Amino acid sequence: MKLNNEIKIGMLVTIVVVALLWLTIQVGDFNFSNKGYELKVHFYGIEGLEDEAPVRLNGFEVGAVKDIRIVYDDNETYMELTIWLEEDARIREGAKARVKTMGFLGDKYLDLSAGDKNAPFLQPGSIIVGQEPVDFEEILQEGQVIAKNLKEITDNINERLRVNSAAIDEIVVNLNVSMKNIAAISDNVNERLVVNKNKIDDIVGNLNTTTQNLEELSEDLKLNPWKLLYKEKTRKKKE
Repeated sequence: MKLNNEIKIGMLVTIVVVALLWLTIQVGDFNFSNKGYELKVHFYGIEGLEDEAPVRLNGFEVGAVKDIRIVYDDNETYMELTIWLEEDARIREGAKARVKTMGFLGDKYLDLSAGDKNAPFLQPGSIIVGQEPVDFEEILQEGQVIAKNLKEITDNINERLRVNSAAIDEIVVNLNVSMKNIAAISDNVNERLVVNKNKIDDIVGNLNTTTQNLEELSEDLKLNPWKLLYKEKTRKKKE
């Protein structure tokens, strides 16, 4: 059976449309067949995070951001993210959510921690309070202030050194002289110790002997206190 040109063109168009739909589903990461559930994440600032941004659990991709909206509460305004997670990606209570960047200047993604150990799993629709992203502009401003203060301190130190250069030089000279004097005294002391080594040893020996004699005398008087009275009477008779 021969096919006319119209049928061939129709079949070709059909094949192309099917292929385009398949590619769209793959590139868009649609989840028509995968089962999953949704959670809510609240932030005050999301630092450029957008819809369809990846959601990762401890660094492993498990879902995507499906909706971002501004919530105007009675007392505050914050961002509410609706995230879709694969069924196998279970998050426990106490989980933390952070906006992170892929690489140094890459795309934003939402990173989740697994939660507290032994805590129950979050139910669909539960809310996670996100940790606010670091404000790099504020860090840069603080860094500029610190750099300015350091420059002022450095300039002040340089000025003090310039003004007091003569006094500092004199102090250095005096320190050198003092160190030489200390070294000379130390050498002299060492020399005296070497020359009088035997005498010093004798003095130390005599002190040890005297100390021992005093200890023996003290112990003897404790045991025989009458000796004090006896000696006193003997001395009076001689007088």
